[in-house]
Amino acid sequence: MANNLFRKAFLQRLTLQHFRERLAHLDALPQLALLGLISGIATGGVMVIFIISLKGLTELFLGIEPENHEALDLTTRVLAPIIGCLLLALIFRLSKKRWRASGVGHVIERFTFNQGHMPWPNAIGQFFNAIIALGSGLSAGREGPAVHMGASISSLMGVHLKLPNNSIRLLVGCGSAAAIGASFNTPIAGVIFAMEVIMAEYTLVGFTPIILASVTGTALSQWLLGGESLFNATPQALYTLAELPWVSASGIIVGVFAAIFISYSGLLFRTHHWPVEIRFLLAGLLTAAFAALLPSLMGSGFDLVNLSFSGDLGLGLLLFLAICKLLLTATTFGLGVPIGIIGPIMVIGGLFGAATGHIGAFLAGGQVSDISIYAMIGMASMMAACLQAPLAALMALMELTANPHIIMPGMLAVVSATLTSRYLLPDHPSIFQYALELKGLKLHDPALSQILSRTGISAVMSRDFKRCTNILNTGLAKTILAAKPRWLLIHEDDNDHFVLLPTADLANYLYLREQEGKEELAQIRLNEVPSEDRISASPLPQTATLAEAQTRVADMRTDALYITGPNGEVVGIVTPEMIESFYR
Repeated sequence: MANNLFRKAFLQRLTLQHFRERLAHLDALPQLALLGLISGIATGGVMVIFIISLKGLTELFLGIEPENHEALDLTTRVLAPIIGCLLLALIFRLSKKRWRASGVGHVIERFTFNQGHMPWPNAIGQFFNAIIALGSGLSAGREGPAVHMGASISSLMGVHLKLPNNSIRLLVGCGSAAAIGASFNTPIAGVIFAMEVIMAEYTLVGFTPIILASVTGTALSQWLLGGESLFNATPQALYTLAELPWVSASGIIVGVFAAIFISYSGLLFRTHHWPVEIRFLLAGLLTAAFAALLPSLMGSGFDLVNLSFSGDLGLGLLLFLAICKLLLTATTFGLGVPIGIIGPIMVIGGLFGAATGHIGAFLAGGQVSDISIYAMIGMASMMAACLQAPLAALMALMELTANPHIIMPGMLAVVSATLTSRYLLPDHPSIFQYALELKGLKLHDPALSQILSRTGISAVMSRDFKRCTNILNTGLAKTILAAKPRWLLIHEDDNDHFVLLPTADLANYLYLREQEGKEELAQIRLNEVPSEDRISASPLPQTATLAEAQTRVADMRTDALYITGPNGEVVGIVTPEMIESFYR
């Protein structure tokens, strides 16, 4: 008998339902780690398919490697971005409006306002839109599409398994981290990016699965595609600590241009009521004009940063290229073309950084660090200032350049750039936050809401109840009382209207009738039982978080919630006191 009970309990722990219920708790680290591992594998696989598809289609239609648009003849170079933008406009025109949102901003929006539930049509559209945008030579990067696709595949996996929303939110972070790691061979930067930009929080429970996801996704990508570095700078250290004031000044300069980039993009965001064909065609024509004169501005432009490392590009040319790249990227992004911008803004920062290196060399009479030092810290500064993500920028800087010596001056420059951009744009510091605010969405998320969002409703709900109808015969009532549930969940009518009644009130009612010598009732109407603690209850799915429960109670002005399982059955009840007891 004991063996059978043990075996039954053990098998119960292996069920998907038990897995779901454990995920609702803050201490479900083994289960969350498993999700992180699966998310990393799924995201890494999607990234491999995306990169191979991009390479294959670019070679098929243009006969070049991705990011090698300089090899195209003039006619193809000019026509490619125009045709690409018209194709994107056609896809947008044929798509429903809600399916058009994409990129990092879309992931942040779904994470913040939709519990991380990512719609699959947007992810499919992002896959093909990104290939068209990158293949046609638009000033774009693949990190935005990568984050969107990684977050989507992970979220959809969680939704398919009917996991609680707190774990789906974490899966979005896992997918984002794995996507960054797999796309750029930067697993640490992927982790920090997910925690700093997408989730906007650091927790031990969150770090573990996200690290596993990032490492797994990166390892799978390196195994199948190799691990080539984007930059070829020789690791060097700062020439002298006396340069630190100029390093800080360089960060301030880059921060100013970051504010310009954000402001100019925000100005163009206001054109989104224009027809999509006009907006996208304008972006295509501008890219075509730059492609005819400066083909190196097409694509992400990482080769420009590699050229700046050598110091062969003069100060005037560096400033000219940086300003042109800024205008081209901000225009394309601001007009609503679905592109990633993190790669291009790092290139813009690298060019401005290299320019400040030349200026520093002139001011110091040549006694200054190698130009590559300033180019690298410029990349990190621009990324940090535009995204308000200093740690992610620093980790990306170290991993992309394989230069640990750059961290100390990089920290100073990143802080200077971030503070400058924040000072100039206090109301909308991050480019993605600004874009969402223009849509009427505020991202302010109090600490209490974050805590409640990390916990599923199953962690606090009570199973100490008995569901019944409003009318009971006395025998059934006594049987229920013998089981000693704390609550009675009463279904009062044909609709989903439920009432919670403390079982003690029913017991007291029957006891007083007996003491008063009244005859035993054949039927008991529970709505006639005297009670000061009778409360109405509204439904909430078991996948919900405590934050959703708190919002539901506040918005609906309901007194309690009854929790429905995957098949619609009532599995628990939650009162406001239970939620308050949890966070207190």
